[in-house]
Amino acid sequence: MNNTQKVNFLVLLASVLILSSCVTKKSQVGTDGLEVIDTHIHLYDAHRPAGVDWPPETDKVLFRAVLPEHFDEVSHVNGIRSTVIVEASSRVEDNQWVLDLVKHNPQRYVGLVGSLPIGTDGFADLLERYAKDSRYVGIRMRDRPGGDDFFTDSVWRDLSLLSKKGLVLDILMANFTLEDVDKIAARIPDLKILVNHVTGLIITGEKADPAWAEKVKKAARHQNVYCKVSGIFQRTGKMPAPKKVSYYAPIFEVVYQAFGEDRIIYGSNWPVTDRGGSYAEQLSIIHDFFAPEGKTVLRKLFALNARKFYGLK
Repeated sequence: MNNTQKVNFLVLLASVLILSSCVTKKSQVGTDGLEVIDTHIHLYDAHRPAGVDWPPETDKVLFRAVLPEHFDEVSHVNGIRSTVIVEASSRVEDNQWVLDLVKHNPQRYVGLVGSLPIGTDGFADLLERYAKDSRYVGIRMRDRPGGDDFFTDSVWRDLSLLSKKGLVLDILMANFTLEDVDKIAARIPDLKILVNHVTGLIITGEKADPAWAEKVKKAARHQNVYCKVSGIFQRTGKMPAPKKVSYYAPIFEVVYQAFGEDRIIYGSNWPVTDRGGSYAEQLSIIHDFFAPEGKTVLRKLFALNARKFYGLK
């Protein structure tokens, strides 16, 4: 190798090292190198022959293919170790579609919160079928057929079955209230319940509503109730969403004081986050609010509490 070749080689090597350093640094954005488990993403393909029941075709941001290769890229850039998928479809068969979609990478895709028709005659058989897969960690209640008459004997039967099987209940708060959470937690104290999206309220940047704060405290008195610090951009109702930590601080403070460091769990709500900003922006907002509480709190928020709640290895 002559001198010119040596120089060219050294320049190339230096470029590779610099690029590698940048990528490594970028993958640590907002989390100080902490282990991060994202407990709330959705996977779907709007262009499947069967179509999807969510999102609607009119949603220009979300109506697209959202597949593992897309979240793999997000994970790499933002330093996400693993994730729990939350099924966004109400179609029973889509539970298996997602499980099959991510079976190639069980280290990253560690769990699925499924969607099953609770309170129906077929619920027990469906739960038995899907729960044979250890990645199937529970279900999310999203829809509320029957309105105020939702909590029938059949619904209570199925909620009790979840508890008996050691599975969990996520609750999307669009159709449910903190009073509902309080009622379920009191009646079935062994059922682990995770309230989604900082209880589902609209985040305004103003001081927290005292009436809401009291409802949060009442639900949080049950040790089987946890709160997912997730969907923060969505809950502002703004596109783009505010990016200052102070805008979200009044809500985070109430949740943290009520649930404490042992019952708060991080989730993004990706790809819905794209409506409000980047993945890194929402991650940094959550990290930066809780960082002054210390490394132990951050480790619990971003990974340890998720492992405990969902029974992850």
